[in-house]
Amino acid sequence: MNKNRLFVTFCGVVLVALLLAACQPAATEAPTAAPTEAPTEAPTEAPTAAPTEAPVGETYKIGFAPAITGPGASLGDPEHQTGKMLAEKLMTEGVVGPDGVMHPVEIIIYDTETNPDAAVSVVRKMIEEDKVQVVVAGTTSGVSMAIVPIATEAGVAYISMASAGAIVNDPETGAVREWVFKTAQDNYASAKWQADYITAMGWTSVCHIYQNSGYGNDTFKQATTAFGEAGITIAYSAAFESAATEFPELAEVGTSGCQAVVVGAIPPASSTVSVAIREQYPDIPIIHGHGTCNQDHIDLMGSDVAEGMVSPCGKVMVADTLPDDDPQKEIVTQYAADYTAFTGKPVNTFGGHGWDALMLAVNALATLPDGQDLATQRAGVRDAIENGVTGWPGISGVYNLSAEDHFSLDYLSLVFVKVVDGKWVYYPQEEWAK
Repeated sequence: MNKNRLFVTFCGVVLVALLLAACQPAATEAPTAAPTEAPTEAPTEAPTAAPTEAPVGETYKIGFAPAITGPGASLGDPEHQTGKMLAEKLMTEGVVGPDGVMHPVEIIIYDTETNPDAAVSVVRKMIEEDKVQVVVAGTTSGVSMAIVPIATEAGVAYISMASAGAIVNDPETGAVREWVFKTAQDNYASAKWQADYITAMGWTSVCHIYQNSGYGNDTFKQATTAFGEAGITIAYSAAFESAATEFPELAEVGTSGCQAVVVGAIPPASSTVSVAIREQYPDIPIIHGHGTCNQDHIDLMGSDVAEGMVSPCGKVMVADTLPDDDPQKEIVTQYAADYTAFTGKPVNTFGGHGWDALMLAVNALATLPDGQDLATQRAGVRDAIENGVTGWPGISGVYNLSAEDHFSLDYLSLVFVKVVDGKWVYYPQEEWAK
């Protein structure tokens, strides 16, 4: 496993610019812009400005494990780059607790390899050897689900960057998982956008082709619910393996009578199956979910194949088209600019999931008084995330967390986009049926 240690040394008044992004406009040197509207309640207690010679306490640690390699790397790499960007930009900023003590913060980066076993191993190492106060990990839903029992048993707050609702809510009982939070929009919200689009186009029957993975299976489950609510029939459905290059499952698409194909997959699988669908059925519309909201998905297909495909995506994909009064406008616009400047690549929603998760962790660490033991700190971080995040605009949406909701983002945290000339562009509802 690759391991890098990035020290984020936080100090001075510049700290306030970052942490007050949760509740008031940030200074220009902050790594991302602050919300345009103040939240109704501060997501964390505002840190006290540090004096020139602020007392320095122990170093806090965030364990950070995206999918840097493996099949989820096209999603995990933007998360990884965002983590490095935050570390680099915050090298001279810091968290000052409510008692005025400044704490350096170490971000410890591992690679889950998009592998549940590898993820469990690195998270155990974070918790047991590195003694982290909080864990941010899990690019994909399957990997995130594997981490849940590890963090829960250890009593460590865990923030996932994946989408499945089961990450934060027990699928059998519906109960909120006490130690687990997440930042990626869920698949029901994505399916609801798809259903609205299908209805607007006058279609009543679709096929659903999905990746045999935690994400893919959940897309089908949520589509079954959302499409059923909208009176849309799933005429044919089939799962395919992530590494597949041939798709015999597509043979029945042509005989099913479906009017569009909905694909539940992430790159590269989403791209590979889309090429196969287009080759066999050149005229059938293809609708994707929000797991494809990056440029890799388009580039792997080729712009000619991708042209006209649609998907719900996070607002950061179309940041410059948001109205000025959108509470996310300033922060997503600045994040998009920062990310592109840092990486030289177009922004995507997955890096935003990482930014939100890391900032939730940083803000929570700023609420801890000095001198607590590790178990108390870990519990304090969990409590601060659950009870102190109200009206907080992040990259993925405006968060309102509580004991009853460890995610909180809804349908309106997404927008609809379309591939035009090899790029994702905003596709408003009034243009759908034209």
